[in-house]
Amino acid sequence: MNYNMKLIDIYDDDFENFKSNVCQLIKKLDPSYVIDKIKEYGYIEKAFENKEYLNCFYLVGLVNYLSHKYKLNKENHDYDSYKLQELIYPRGIAMLSDLTGKESYKIKALKNAEPEFLQFNIVEGEIENVY
Repeated sequence: MNYNMKLIDIYDDDFENFKSNVCQLIKKLDPSYVIDKIKEYGYIEKAFENKEYLNCFYLVGLVNYLSHKYKLNKENHDYDSYKLQELIYPRGIAMLSDLTGKESYKIKALKNAEPEFLQFNIVEGEIENVY
Protein backbone atom coordinates (compact mmCIF):
# COMPACT_ATOMS: atom_id res chain seq x y z
CA MET A 1 0.00 0.00 0.00
CA ASN A 2 1.43 3.37 -1.01
CA TYR A 3 1.19 5.96 1.75
CA ASN A 4 3.28 8.59 0.00
CA MET A 5 0.09 10.13 -1.36
CA LYS A 6 -1.68 12.96 0.40
CA LEU A 7 -2.29 11.63 3.91
CA ILE A 8 -4.26 14.47 5.43
CA ASP A 9 -6.61 17.01 3.89
CA ILE A 10 -5.82 20.09 5.98
CA TYR A 11 -8.45 22.07 4.02
CA ASP A 12 -11.39 19.89 5.10
CA ASP A 13 -13.92 22.43 6.37
CA ASP A 14 -15.85 19.87 8.43
CA PHE A 15 -13.79 19.56 11.60
CA GLU A 16 -15.48 16.33 12.73
CA ASN A 17 -14.73 14.75 9.36
CA PHE A 18 -11.15 16.02 9.54
CA LYS A 19 -10.67 14.53 13.04
CA SER A 20 -12.22 11.24 12.00
CA ASN A 21 -9.96 10.91 8.97
CA VAL A 22 -6.84 11.73 10.98
CA CYS A 23 -7.78 9.30 13.76
CA GLN A 24 -8.52 6.51 11.29
CA LEU A 25 -5.07 7.11 9.83
CA ILE A 26 -3.53 6.71 13.29
CA LYS A 27 -5.38 3.42 13.74
CA LYS A 28 -4.03 2.09 10.43
CA LEU A 29 -0.44 3.31 10.60
CA ASP A 30 2.37 3.48 13.12
CA PRO A 31 2.00 6.72 15.16
CA SER A 32 5.68 7.55 14.72
CA TYR A 33 5.33 7.27 10.94
CA VAL A 34 2.28 9.55 10.93
CA ILE A 35 4.09 12.18 13.02
CA ASP A 36 7.07 12.03 10.69
CA LYS A 37 4.82 12.54 7.64
CA ILE A 38 2.91 15.40 9.28
CA LYS A 39 6.25 17.11 9.85
CA GLU A 40 7.80 16.12 6.51
CA TYR A 41 4.85 17.40 4.45
CA GLY A 42 4.51 20.54 6.58
CA TYR A 43 0.81 20.00 7.25
CA ILE A 44 0.88 22.06 10.44
CA GLU A 45 2.66 25.00 8.86
CA LYS A 46 0.44 24.92 5.75
CA ALA A 47 -2.72 24.87 7.85
CA PHE A 48 -1.43 27.80 9.93
CA GLU A 49 -0.42 29.81 6.86
CA ASN A 50 -3.87 29.24 5.34
CA LYS A 51 -5.59 30.29 8.57
CA GLU A 52 -6.99 26.79 9.12
CA TYR A 53 -6.24 27.27 12.81
CA LEU A 54 -8.57 24.61 14.16
CA ASN A 55 -7.02 21.92 11.97
CA CYS A 56 -3.54 23.27 12.62
CA PHE A 57 -3.85 23.19 16.40
CA TYR A 58 -5.54 19.79 16.29
CA LEU A 59 -2.51 18.40 14.42
CA VAL A 60 -0.12 20.00 16.92
CA GLY A 61 -2.14 18.50 19.76
CA LEU A 62 -2.13 15.16 17.99
CA VAL A 63 1.64 15.17 17.50
CA ASN A 64 2.20 16.03 21.15
CA TYR A 65 -0.42 13.54 22.38
CA LEU A 66 1.11 10.68 20.38
CA SER A 67 4.63 11.73 21.35
CA HIS A 68 3.74 11.57 25.05
CA LYS A 69 1.64 8.44 24.83
CA TYR A 70 4.25 6.41 22.93
CA LYS A 71 7.31 8.20 24.37
CA LEU A 72 8.48 9.26 20.91
CA ASN A 73 10.16 12.57 21.83
CA LYS A 74 8.72 14.29 18.74
CA GLU A 75 6.76 17.11 20.34
CA ASN A 76 6.04 20.36 18.53
CA HIS A 77 6.15 23.47 20.71
CA ASP A 78 6.22 26.10 17.94
CA TYR A 79 2.58 27.02 18.55
CA ASP A 80 2.42 26.93 22.35
CA SER A 81 1.58 30.63 22.59
CA TYR A 82 -1.59 30.20 20.48
CA LYS A 83 -5.06 28.99 21.34
CA LEU A 84 -8.53 29.24 19.88
CA GLN A 85 -10.75 31.96 21.35
CA GLU A 86 -13.50 29.53 22.37
CA LEU A 87 -13.58 25.96 23.61
CA ILE A 88 -14.33 23.57 20.77
CA TYR A 89 -16.31 20.53 21.88
CA PRO A 90 -16.94 17.40 19.82
CA ARG A 91 -20.09 17.93 17.76
CA GLY A 92 -21.94 15.12 19.53
CA ILE A 93 -21.25 16.56 22.97
CA ALA A 94 -22.26 20.07 21.93
CA MET A 95 -25.49 18.81 20.33
CA LEU A 96 -26.39 16.63 23.31
CA SER A 97 -25.78 19.51 25.68
CA ASP A 98 -27.85 21.89 23.54
CA LEU A 99 -30.73 19.43 23.07
CA THR A 100 -30.99 18.48 26.73
CA GLY A 101 -30.07 21.84 28.17
CA LYS A 102 -27.56 20.07 30.41
CA GLU A 103 -24.03 21.42 30.70
CA SER A 104 -22.99 18.20 32.47
CA TYR A 105 -22.04 16.62 29.13
CA LYS A 106 -19.63 19.43 28.35
CA ILE A 107 -18.28 19.41 31.90
CA LYS A 108 -17.55 15.68 31.70
CA ALA A 109 -15.90 16.04 28.27
CA LEU A 110 -13.78 18.92 29.56
CA LYS A 111 -12.75 16.91 32.61
CA ASN A 112 -11.67 13.99 30.38
CA ALA A 113 -9.96 16.09 27.69
CA GLU A 114 -6.35 15.37 26.83
CA PRO A 115 -4.09 18.28 27.86
CA GLU A 116 -2.23 18.32 24.54
CA PHE A 117 -5.45 19.34 22.79
CA LEU A 118 -6.93 21.38 25.62
CA GLN A 119 -3.99 23.78 25.58
CA PHE A 120 -5.42 24.99 22.25
CA ASN A 121 -9.03 25.02 23.58
CA ILE A 122 -9.91 21.80 21.78
CA VAL A 123 -11.86 19.39 23.98
CA GLU A 124 -10.69 15.99 22.79
CA GLY A 125 -10.47 12.72 24.66
CA GLU A 126 -8.44 9.71 23.66
CA ILE A 127 -8.16 9.85 19.89
CA GLU A 128 -8.34 6.10 19.66
CA ASN A 129 -12.06 6.46 20.49
CA VAL A 130 -12.86 8.85 17.62
CA TYR A 131 -14.84 7.21 14.79
